[in-house]
Amino acid sequence: MTTKTASKATPPSASRRRASAPGKGKRRETGTGAAARGNGAASADGLQIGARVKHARLLAGIRMRELAQKVGCTESMVSKIEAGRVVPSLQMLQRLVAALERDMASFFGSDLSSPGLILRAGQRQLVATDPLREGRGVAYERLVPFAAGNLLECNIHVVEPGAHKQDPITHQGETVGYVIEGQIELTIDTTAYMLSTGDSFFFKNHLTNSYSNIGPGRARVLWVNTPQVH
Repeated sequence: MTTKTASKATPPSASRRRASAPGKGKRRETGTGAAARGNGAASADGLQIGARVKHARLLAGIRMRELAQKVGCTESMVSKIEAGRVVPSLQMLQRLVAALERDMASFFGSDLSSPGLILRAGQRQLVATDPLREGRGVAYERLVPFAAGNLLECNIHVVEPGAHKQDPITHQGETVGYVIEGQIELTIDTTAYMLSTGDSFFFKNHLTNSYSNIGPGRARVLWVNTPQVH
C-alpha cells in the first residue's frame, strides 16, 4: 500500500501579503518627497512661495525662529517652506504673510523671475529728501524703484552746494556708498570723514549718519543700502 504525502498549499491571502510587504516591489514615498512633488506644481505656475517668504522675511529683518514663533510652527518648518520642500496650506500662508506685515497683493506683486529692470539715462525718477529725515538741498535719483517687495535700495544722492542731510533713524542693515563727483563731509555715529571723488564708504545701519556738501560745486553720491528706507 502506497502512502501519498500531501503538500501544504499556500493560502492565497499569504501570497498577497508577501507581494505587498514593505520593502518588496514599489518603494514607499516619504512625506518629504510628497511635499516636494506638490511644490513642483507650485513652482510650475510661477508662485515661488518659498522664495517669496524668504525674501519678505529678510526685508522685515527677522530670523526664522522669530517668524516661526509668530505663526505658531517650528523653525524647521519655516526652513522647509523657504527651501521649497514644503508647500504651506492657505491658512499657514495667510499667517506667514500677516506675520511679515504684508498683504497678499504685495506678497505676490513682485516678479522674482523677472530678468531685470533697465532705466535709461534721463528716465530715472528724481525725488526730494523724504520728510522723515532732516535736511535740505538733497534729491534722490532712483536706480531701484521704491516698491513693496524690493530688498535693495540704490539711489544717487544729488547734493547741492552747502546742502546737508541728517539721518537719525537707525535700523538693521548695511550701507555702502561711492562719491561720483564733488566733496562731502560724512559723519558716521560721532566720527567725521572728508570724502572726495572716487572715495567710498561702508557702515552698519544701527549707527546714525549725516553728511554735508563742503565743496564749491554739486556733489553726487552713489548710495546703496538694505532694506529700503528712503
